[in-house]
Amino acid sequence: MTEGRARRALAVVALAVAACAGGASFARAQAAGPGFALSDGATVSLVTVAPGGDVYNRFGHTGVRVFDPASGLDVLYNYGTFRFDGLFVFRFAYGALDYELSVQEYPRAVAFYRDVEGRTTVEQRLDLDARQRQALFEALETNARPENATYRYDFLFDNCSTRPRDVLERVLGPALRYRPAAYRPATFRAILAPYVRPAPLLHTGIDLALGLPVDRRATQRETTFLPDYLFALLNRAEVRTPEGWRPLVARVDTVVYAPARRAAFPWPGWALAALFAAGAGVTLRDVVRRRPSRHVWMDRALFGAAGLAGCVLAFLWLVSLHDVTGPNLHVLWAWPTHLAFAFVLRRRTRAVRRYALAAAVVSGATALAWFALPQALPVAVLPLVLLLAVRALALWWRGEAA
Repeated sequence: MTEGRARRALAVVALAVAACAGGASFARAQAAGPGFALSDGATVSLVTVAPGGDVYNRFGHTGVRVFDPASGLDVLYNYGTFRFDGLFVFRFAYGALDYELSVQEYPRAVAFYRDVEGRTTVEQRLDLDARQRQALFEALETNARPENATYRYDFLFDNCSTRPRDVLERVLGPALRYRPAAYRPATFRAILAPYVRPAPLLHTGIDLALGLPVDRRATQRETTFLPDYLFALLNRAEVRTPEGWRPLVARVDTVVYAPARRAAFPWPGWALAALFAAGAGVTLRDVVRRRPSRHVWMDRALFGAAGLAGCVLAFLWLVSLHDVTGPNLHVLWAWPTHLAFAFVLRRRTRAVRRYALAAAVVSGATALAWFALPQALPVAVLPLVLLLAVRALALWWRGEAA
């Protein structure tokens, strides 16, 4: 590595550490004590960061900036801080993931979003009077205390976007109102779709993991679990003053601009369609030749994968603390017992034949009812379910032919 590249790499690491761990501004703000008063020139802004390319930042981010040029205070209150360690994946799957409010130097945070992640960042300056600014600042400082900073993360109802909304509503109370706007109700699943569409595998995985609860239509306020929707709602908000109601947002500035990410080719659906075509073709050839299927490796891989998926879905539904992963209608075809069936499907016993017939009937019926079920099931997975039905029927027929 050349000296220039080494310096750039060190700069990137420094920015990442600074953005995730906070900085000297946190110490200055806390050292001021509970009686610290913002100057008349202070401003409070909502900072919205566009979706990134990684799983953890795929849905965007919201922070609250407090800027006081008189005291040199310029910090970003970030409710989206989490600790990544060896148990992170398990805690996330179990639904016991804690996030915390951190306080970061605003210039360093912006540099991180610009230089490391390349994400558009927009600032909405709020038109608040001195009393409201001070009250909001004190509420954020209270939240940032070590005994208050940690909270149990909930993807849809308690996250880095809903927390700033809640603290703003709590501080302003009846002095805040949202102007009505045309809103076409949509389900949580439909609202999430554009954010995961650029990553087809993630899109398919999320559609599989999220159950019936996300097929409920979200209220306009509930949509603000996504930063983009909170940004739009605040643009329609008003704050009451002695002179009457006025727009809450006084100014909108694009701090960082980055091109939007394009949707990728939906390869999982096409790959599963090709798999169905190959499996159905092999099965049809065996039927025409009037011989039992001998492709045990294919059946074991197919039912083993479906069974493993069923185990994961059952864990998310019945064991985890998540409220949005169950009931999940994908268990109609992804039976956890398929994992055990994969090891015994070669046996030509009556129990194996009956299990194969039951799997064929239920999987086939699920495929036929795919678009009529109350849970929106991804089209990309339909070929896999059809192949399960076909191969289960072939296994039953093989038993009868014996």
